[in-house]
Formats: sequence, C-alpha cells, structure tokens
Amino acid sequence: MKKLLLLFVLISAVAMNGFAQETETLESLKAMKAEKEAVKAGIDAEIAALEKRILEYPGWTTGVGVLFGLDFGGLNNWYALSDPNQRSQAFGIGLTAFANLNQAKYYWRNGLAVNWSRSVLEINGASSNPVQLGTWDLVSSAGYFIWQDKLAVSARAKWSTILFELSPGSVTASAGLSYIPIPNAEIWVHPLGYQYNYPGEDFTSATGASFGASYSGTIWRNIKWNTVLEGFYSYGGDEENGLEARDLHNITWTNGFIIDNLWNGIGVGFNIALRQNRQLARAFGIENSDDWSDLQSLYNLGFSYSIAR
Repeated sequence: MKKLLLLFVLISAVAMNGFAQETETLESLKAMKAEKEAVKAGIDAEIAALEKRILEYPGWTTGVGVLFGLDFGGLNNWYALSDPNQRSQAFGIGLTAFANLNQAKYYWRNGLAVNWSRSVLEINGASSNPVQLGTWDLVSSAGYFIWQDKLAVSARAKWSTILFELSPGSVTASAGLSYIPIPNAEIWVHPLGYQYNYPGEDFTSATGASFGASYSGTIWRNIKWNTVLEGFYSYGGDEENGLEARDLHNITWTNGFIIDNLWNGIGVGFNIALRQNRQLARAFGIENSDDWSDLQSLYNLGFSYSIAR
C-alpha cells in the first residue's frame, strides 16, 4: 500500500511539474508576442511620421488610388437623378489622384475623383433594371503665403458633373484668402467668385462668394478621415426665372471614413454627404418652394479593395 501511495505521489509530482513547465512556456510565448507587438507599433508610428514628412516636404507629391468593391447605399432627396429617393446595391470602381506642389512661399494642389457604379435600385419597394451612374470632380487651388505658412492669397476652381453625360454640372471659380492651420487642412473665404451652372435652360449661373474647409488625415490607427465643407453664397437672383438670391445659395458637406487594410488589402468604407441646393431641387421637379430647402443626404457603406496606394 505504501508503495502504491509513493508511486501515486511520484506520478502526481511529475504531472504537476510538466503542467508548470507548460504554463511557464505559454506565459513566455504570450510575453514574446507582446514584445513583438510593441515593436511593430513603434515601427508603424515611425512609418506614419515619415509619410507625413514626405507629404510636407517641398516639391511635388503625387498619388493615384483605385478602389473597387460592393457597397450598399441610399439617397434621400439627392437631386441629381430622376429618382432622388432610392436604395441601391452596387458594384463600383473609383479613381482618385492628386498632384500637389508645396514650396516655402506658395502651393498648388490638384485633385481628381472619378466614380462609376452599376447599381440595382429599389424605388418604392420595387427593384429596377441595372443602371450605371458616375460622378466627376476636378479641383485645383493655388495660394501665395503672405503671413508665415498659414495665411495665403488664394484662388480655387472646381468642376463637378455627371460622368460620361457631363450634364448637368457646375464650374465654380473664386479668389480670396486661405488659412492653413496644419499642412493637411485648409479654410478658405473667397468673396470674388462665379458659379457657372449648366445646361443654361434649366440652371442659373451667378456671382457670389465661395467658402469652405477641408481636412484629410489619419484620426486613429488605421482609420482615415476625409472631410470637405464647401458652399456658395450668391449675390443676386434671377427675376426672369423667379429665383431669389437665397435660391442660388448652396452648400455641401461630404465625409469619408476608411478602415484601411483589415485583411490583405481589404478595407471597410463609409461615406456620408449632406447638401442643400434649392436650384437643383427645383430643376428636378420640386414645385413647392417650401420644399426646395429640404436637406439632401447620401450614404454608402461597403467593402473595398485597393490595388494602388
């Protein structure tokens, strides 16, 4: 009996020692993993800092990105289509490109955004045949610093239209002052401006002031945020077409959030836009002037894959 008891104690001791060694090995592996993750986080921070310095360095910086993926979207009073209230499931392709020149006394920034999608729309609960939609936005701005690298005399031009059809659309040109609090943000107020809206038989062009603000950057880890608030304040109306000056004001605020490269280049994106454009609402069939000022909204949520960064 004593021999059996001694054998049991011996086996238990061996088992406990093996378990302790296994536990110690597991804890060691976890500690090694934590050390590697800390090193990786430090390297990622250094790479982000270098990328920021590259963008801020004097001279030309350029970039091209192509995104494609499946997304789900919705519109509410988004007047630019024949059916401004709809839901969609779409496959889309987007191209973004920029070419920026930064110098000690001046800057010149150029951007292009082209989006195409093939959508199945749901209008009033019924699905439609697939339709193709697209947008085109080309913007160029330049400035000459008159106070440090913060305040500049600046000019800006933007062309927005429907892809392929190129109508309706608008071209806005303006000049004034820009304030740049940080390199990837800009606030502009341009009291000298003109907005050409076409086609002429449906839209009225006007002189006025252009104003807005923009920011683009990484707000937390791999979450990127791009936002642009831009507006046009008309100085006069169009009596012939029964439009007051306030009917020609317009403002748009767009926001894009991307959780980049979650797995093998696949990311998640969410875009939301708010717009108020009384003239556009009227041109697309809103007869009651009380409804012209309805807030228009657009959103997209989906997966994307980047083949160029």
